Amino acid sequence: MNNLTLAQGHPATVQHLASAYTTIKTTELGITHVILVIFAISFTNFINMLWKKRNFLLFAKSAKCYPVPQAANRFPMPWSLNRKYEVYKGVLRGNLFDNHFRRMHEKYSNTHAIVSAFTGQQKGINTIEPENFKSVLGTNFDDYKRSKYRLLAAAPMMPPGILTLDGHEWSHWRSLIRTQFTRKNFDANIADSERHMQLTFKAFGPVNADGWTGEVNLMDHVYRLSMDTVTQFLFGHSAETQSAKLIRLGLLPAPSSAQPFDLDNFAETFAVAAYYVGHRIKLSNMYFLLDSLAYRRACRSLRRMTSAYISSTLSRSNPKGTTPTSADADNAGTSVITSLFASGATLEDITTQVTHLLVAGMDTSSATLGWIFAVLAEHPEKYAKLRGEVVSVFGTEESRLAEFDLERLKTWLDGREPVAVRKGARVQLGVYLAHRRKDIWGEDAEEFRPERWEGRRRGWDFTPFSGGPQICIGQGYSVAQLSFAIARIVMRYDRIEKVEGANNLKQGWQSVLTPAEGVRLRMHLAEGSKPLEV
Repeated sequence: MNNLTLAQGHPATVQHLASAYTTIKTTELGITHVILVIFAISFTNFINMLWKKRNFLLFAKSAKCYPVPQAANRFPMPWSLNRKYEVYKGVLRGNLFDNHFRRMHEKYSNTHAIVSAFTGQQKGINTIEPENFKSVLGTNFDDYKRSKYRLLAAAPMMPPGILTLDGHEWSHWRSLIRTQFTRKNFDANIADSERHMQLTFKAFGPVNADGWTGEVNLMDHVYRLSMDTVTQFLFGHSAETQSAKLIRLGLLPAPSSAQPFDLDNFAETFAVAAYYVGHRIKLSNMYFLLDSLAYRRACRSLRRMTSAYISSTLSRSNPKGTTPTSADADNAGTSVITSLFASGATLEDITTQVTHLLVAGMDTSSATLGWIFAVLAEHPEKYAKLRGEVVSVFGTEESRLAEFDLERLKTWLDGREPVAVRKGARVQLGVYLAHRRKDIWGEDAEEFRPERWEGRRRGWDFTPFSGGPQICIGQGYSVAQLSFAIARIVMRYDRIEKVEGANNLKQGWQSVLTPAEGVRLRMHLAEGSKPLEV
């Protein structure tokens, strides 16, 4: 009664109440419509998923594909958070491959599927079968594409380039770059690498009266060695990261004239950016969770330094600044970037492709050298045998028998049923575990036994450089540089030993599998090798 009286006394209030009621009804109708639309979309997607699943099963049946085992997800979570947690737990503990992935393959077979716990839809295939490697990388290469998340995760350090592209663009850049990976250029780079090895030996530090160095963390030095030799090859002149560090430590005099570009801290900046990219790629569709101002700053600095370095190289090779012609392409020199410039590529394009090549060559080469000497330190008899072979072919530092070149280095080193894969599913080729299968390599597959390669023909059961059309473009370069570095180190030092308390074999993850705690060694200078002044 009081409300009615109030309303009668204030006609505007009645209008407001009526308007509010109408708004509430309209809002209710709007919410209902939204709910109906969401339900309709969800239902449509569900039916579409069932239809695709039905078609996939029919395809698998018609193609007579083997029903691949499915890896169960005990505690399903959105975006496969539990699987990502298991992966990163393995990374932190240093046993990602030997524990997590090995356990998966032992439990679910050499080839198994990862499926959605909610829909049962195939999300990926994990395999360690060489025949499947052959299918994905070779026989049916055109049926498989790189994950779109790989491209997104690599940005902004690596704009779309040779490691993230597919199809015509990938083929275009690969055909331009591969022309530089020749024996002539390899031999020239090996000759240039002797100076970088001398700087690396100086960085190892002095030897005591008994001929032993102090503690050396090999990874610090081989990372810079790899950076300097690969930039020598790609740019035509080296980044000189080893020299820069020795100058900072006062172990080398500063150059009389400054470089026209600043490459101090290039190796450190590259390492920061590459660390983020490696882990972002592991996160797949959740790559965006790993980001920071430090990563963005490193990417900007890296691109600035690389671009300045390339501009300097191009200025040296083309001081007049003329437009490249087809004749220039045939006389572009031995540098990858001068060749790309002669083909008409822009500075932006060259910077991008060179960054991709640095990523491809840097971590892989340094990690390989690290693992080799980490394992050799555990097997002194293998080190002694290796040194004996090097000395018999190349001599000692005091008395050389032959020069290092690609030909001599090469001579010295020298589940079968079809499985249906859903379009868009990720296929993970477990190279690490495939290289340790006892049914392929014998009961001693886990042991370090270099002699197993004597007389063995390599096939799809051994794919350290991938295979097929996308086989590593720098395979020859990597083998030559790694062989040279190994030969020079064992030529100079006749013994190595692990530092007490060092855990050199603990696995870590950057963009590749790498020694997590470095490779801490002491090295004994061979008789006839002269100590370097430090």
